[in-house]
Amino acid sequence: MLILLLLLAWELRLQIWLARAVCIRAKRSGWVVVEVRRRVSMLRLPQHVSEFPVPREERIRVHRLFGIVLWHEEMSVALPNNACEHLAEITPQDFDRQFPIWLRLAGSPG
Repeated sequence: MLILLLLLAWELRLQIWLARAVCIRAKRSGWVVVEVRRRVSMLRLPQHVSEFPVPREERIRVHRLFGIVLWHEEMSVALPNNACEHLAEITPQDFDRQFPIWLRLAGSPG
């Protein structure tokens, strides 16, 4: 019973975290859905890397079965420093080529 509660808590935390990212692509294969989600934000890096937040785009590939996250993988790329002035205006196409094919808009999700 405790393990089930821990799994439910973990899934709820994961769902909340993923809800902050926009789905830019989804493909269904049987009961499994593979999504690519994206988030653009100012990210605080470790102190030894940068003392200030930097603009980054993060993409997450999510595998779901009946809406339950089975697995996810994420990657982020640095954006130009002047991007922090217009984060909301950055479209998925702007920096799409910086990501591997499985995280691109037209790439193969699986």
